[in-house]
Amino acid sequence: MKTLATVILASCIAVPAHAQETRELGTHIHGVSTLQVAVEDGILSLDLTSPGLDIVGFEYAASTDADKDAVAMAVGQFLKPDDIVTLPDAAGCRLSAASAHLHSGDDNDEDHDDHADAEHAEDADHKDEGATHSAFHATYTYSCDAPDALTSLSFPFFDQFANAQEIEAEYVTAAGAGRAEISRDVAQLDLN
Repeated sequence: MKTLATVILASCIAVPAHAQETRELGTHIHGVSTLQVAVEDGILSLDLTSPGLDIVGFEYAASTDADKDAVAMAVGQFLKPDDIVTLPDAAGCRLSAASAHLHSGDDNDEDHDDHADAEHAEDADHKDEGATHSAFHATYTYSCDAPDALTSLSFPFFDQFANAQEIEAEYVTAAGAGRAEISRDVAQLDLN
């Protein structure tokens, strides 16, 4: 009986560990962005990561002026949260922070906030030449007067980036936690 309990315990530990390894290996899928949403004490936090290919059409280090301009424009688009996510008016949310950058695994990646200028948006200058994948990362923080009214979020994100097909979302609110897939066809996340 002790052996059976040990086997069951080992499998309970191994399955989540294997699942985590699978998620880590498969986190960068072209066409699929990831989103974490948290609502706590009237604060809404959004953390969005999108593959570079989906956003600018390439993942290599931008070297031409056209590529650098595409990266700068994309960072600029991410710094306009209303073009990425739409919140219910009834929630009375005000943006308190926004940041966006291109991440390539290089420690020299710079964050850009809502005061970033186009000159600093050339993240490609900071990219690791050996990197094969890059991702845009944006975070938004809102203060909300009526957080209970945050029942759903809409995503004009898909209108901005033609190659983006899906967002895999995880959320935590006072109503509970969950996961959902947001698609181009149904660009909404229900938080109930």
